[in-house]
Amino acid sequence: MTLDSLRITIETLLIGDNELPEDDVKLIALLEMAYIEIASRVTSLKLLTANNSSEVIRGGPSGSYIRMPVLPNLGNEELDIDRELCPAVARIIAGYVSRSKSQYHQAEAQKVLVNYETKVRRFLEENADYTNSPILS
Repeated sequence: MTLDSLRITIETLLIGDNELPEDDVKLIALLEMAYIEIASRVTSLKLLTANNSSEVIRGGPSGSYIRMPVLPNLGNEELDIDRELCPAVARIIAGYVSRSKSQYHQAEAQKVLVNYETKVRRFLEENADYTNSPILS
């Protein structure tokens, strides 16, 4: 998902509620908050790294680390997060902005995060050597 697609998704989620700020700088600030929240709560495979010199949010499985996602500069840039987590990013930001449905958006984001984390934990248990592979940079 690109930053532009994220904006459209959030605007759609907020129909009949508060409007998302038009300024990309504000959207990117909200995205940074959502990234920190997600990286703190789930084991995003795209964010796993063996390198603790990058901006690390927390420790990951088997001595790996969860790094901070890189923020996009342009609207057509892809988000630096697993594709399956994009709906959670949109819901978290919608929850930040919403006047009347904040708890609903947060609950929907939580469903995505729990489902994703369950899949990742199963994957890591079945592929114990994944966190020791050269895939992690």
